[in-house]
Amino acid sequence: MIKAKKNLGQNFLVDKNKINEIYNSLPDLSDNFVIEIGPGTGNFTEKLILKARKIIAIEIDQDMINLLKNNEKLNNEKLILIHDDILKINLNDFILQEENIYLIANLPYYISTKIIFKMFQYKQIIIFAIMLQKELVNRIFAKINTREYGRLTVAIGSLFSLNKRINVPRECFNPIPKVDSGFIILKRIEIDFNYNLYLKFIKECFATKRKTLLNSLKVSESPYLEFVKLYLIKNNLKLNIRAEQISIQSYLKIWKEIEKYAK
Repeated sequence: MIKAKKNLGQNFLVDKNKINEIYNSLPDLSDNFVIEIGPGTGNFTEKLILKARKIIAIEIDQDMINLLKNNEKLNNEKLILIHDDILKINLNDFILQEENIYLIANLPYYISTKIIFKMFQYKQIIIFAIMLQKELVNRIFAKINTREYGRLTVAIGSLFSLNKRINVPRECFNPIPKVDSGFIILKRIEIDFNYNLYLKFIKECFATKRKTLLNSLKVSESPYLEFVKLYLIKNNLKLNIRAEQISIQSYLKIWKEIEKYAK
């Protein structure tokens, strides 16, 4: 029996009813290319392999790789196992010729945000189906002008439609973590702007907590400070408005204006 490793943030989803609920919530996998991050013991991989055209499963733990290789249900040419760190690997080595990729992952809590932002850069990934700490899920789905509303809310809400949310109690995992989780499905929205620069701008907007938007831009030495100030005046918005008081749609409008005049 392989034990979960605390240093890798391992908590394996073992509740069969919850596994089935999550699997049934997924968009049609037929003939699609799937990336699975952290297949662990392979409970979910066994289901994915039934429909997906091809699966690349990336696992950092060599013990888990060995377990997966010895699983007869996964003895299938559709599955490619990769022993590597998702934060260090270049996925283009495997997916450059692919389109409409589904990303499915049970992410370690302590590096979830880093992994999410890294995966954003791969435009071929159109569906993100991910398990996260419930607190992080709440931030993604947060409403404007609340404590949870922040950089993550705006960044994800600007690029994805939020299609599904399933609560996953801590008791569904082994070992049982200290907090509950949530499974969400995000669908990429087509955009017509430089998302990497936009993401940097949003990071600058939320650079300081409990301060005004303009102060955050000043602290982060943003090149867009004066432009945003003029935008607020032009649109009859208070100069002391905070970043969490601005909607996702307004951030998109501000950025499109910035790109328009920066050309």
